Amino acid sequence: MIARLRVFTERLESPRARLLFRLLFIATATTFTLLPFVRFLHSGTDMDYRTWFQAGQTVLQGGEIYPRAQTFPFMYPPTCALLLALPAFFGKAAMILILSSLNTVAWILCIRFSSVLMSEQRLQNTPIVMANLTVIPFVWSSYHLGQPSLVLLALMLGAFLSLRRDREILAGALVALAVAIKAFPLLAIFYFVYRRYWTAAVSLLIALVILLFLLPIPFRGLHQTLGDVRDWQRGMLRYEQSGIAQRPARGYSWKNQSIFGVANRLLRRVSVDDELKPPDYANVADLDFTTVNIVIIASALLLGFSFLLAMPRQRTPAGDAREFAALLTLILIFTPLAFGYLFVWLMFPLALLIKRVLVAERSISLICLSLALALLTATAIAPRLAQIYGSLFFAALALYFALAIELRLSGKMPGCSTG
Repeated sequence: MIARLRVFTERLESPRARLLFRLLFIATATTFTLLPFVRFLHSGTDMDYRTWFQAGQTVLQGGEIYPRAQTFPFMYPPTCALLLALPAFFGKAAMILILSSLNTVAWILCIRFSSVLMSEQRLQNTPIVMANLTVIPFVWSSYHLGQPSLVLLALMLGAFLSLRRDREILAGALVALAVAIKAFPLLAIFYFVYRRYWTAAVSLLIALVILLFLLPIPFRGLHQTLGDVRDWQRGMLRYEQSGIAQRPARGYSWKNQSIFGVANRLLRRVSVDDELKPPDYANVADLDFTTVNIVIIASALLLGFSFLLAMPRQRTPAGDAREFAALLTLILIFTPLAFGYLFVWLMFPLALLIKRVLVAERSISLICLSLALALLTATAIAPRLAQIYGSLFFAALALYFALAIELRLSGKMPGCSTG
């Protein structure tokens, strides 16, 4: 099977195929960039862009970002609302075009950073092409809804590249910016601490204080800035039997592919759909909330220790790339709310694992990769049914296991330097 895959990849490396993919990317990126803008002009459809515009306008008008008497219309950290104020100043149509263009820049950077981290000489190489084709539904979802998933991935990959080049201050600042946009990348700080990237960890914390508290003061004032952070923290950092954060029913619905959503949905009698009445259930067990959380904690400890065990003592560029890819999958798995568009983060882990399968010819890696691709395919064919049972969660988990095995085995082989 690996031999056939190699033949297929050789065909993709032909000059004609490379030109075709280059043209395809340009056409796809241009279409994705313009479609939300044209759609809004034609029909007024604005998806999540509506929420971003309202948040930006609220900041411009000095209003409350997080109304205390109602469910938050905007759930991201207050700095994110501040950053949205500038494009919102130019009107909704212009803001949609600006944000979709930003997604395109981020997509190009994701490809560029992935290529460098994998030690590839060309941007257009077969593993990255195949990975991008696989995650293209999630790429489109980011444009369609207006989500910043590609921007967050570009910031994280940029941080990893900065670590490789010993620019820890920049690495911490990039992760802090990602956290200020959407909080879950903060999980990367555990990796910084374990790997003794002390400067990166301190830089992350200092930059986060600046972004959350100091930067907004000239625009929001000290009292309102502190109130924004306090209100967001009280409303969003909640995990209860009834749900997660400000979308309790959705937190345990089929749309949430994190370990918190999947475990509660499959091990507890909660509805798989926040919009369906009467409720629909898919649980294979009927455990109480406390027991489910014990399962989640045990899984977290098991996966965390497996990651630590897989890490080689001596760092190499190739080993770093595998660590970064495994870290991305773990962050996805343990993000409290992980909806489909976030799984564009699998772009780099997929590309790296495809390359490893072609180079190392390990059957276990091929099996895990095939399982992940099968689950992603099932998600594309029957998205609701597949995601009820955690198809994206288990796809990320399969990729993590393969990467951890690659990391562990390569750490035992001195002189192994292939990405």
